[in-house]
Amino acid sequence: MKHFLLLVLVCIAAGAAAQPGERMPKEHRGGQRPTIDQIVSNLSESQKARIDLITARSGKTIEFYRVQLKAVRDSIRSYMSSPDDNSVVLFPLYEREGMLMSEISKEYYRSKVAIDEVLTPEQYREMQEKMAKNRHAKRKSATPPPAPRDRR
Repeated sequence: MKHFLLLVLVCIAAGAAAQPGERMPKEHRGGQRPTIDQIVSNLSESQKARIDLITARSGKTIEFYRVQLKAVRDSIRSYMSSPDDNSVVLFPLYEREGMLMSEISKEYYRSKVAIDEVLTPEQYREMQEKMAKNRHAKRKSATPPPAPRDRR
């Protein structure tokens, strides 16, 4: 369930952040992701409004961190391409990158918890069941890993 909500939030954030004519990042392309009201059948208008507010706020926060993360990663790439030892500059950039990734994960979790609080126990169970069914279907449809090679 956590993965699904994160996916929904990421798609919403990416869609909101993309300007007309811009391409969405690779991880957001592909099939249309289901929204919470497509998963949970009987959301009230009040619940939809609250969930929309949660995802909008979360999307803005995540986008704020993603912009910073992109800048840090661009800096890391520029220092990595240099033949000089840039560890004095790179190591703090790595720490900043980790901190930003951590903040993004925390925001996903905060929004997941907030959305869970909006749902009734029955809606929450319905969502859990559909998510488990979806995970099971994905595992079945995935191609099996290649057989291990003989190491003689």
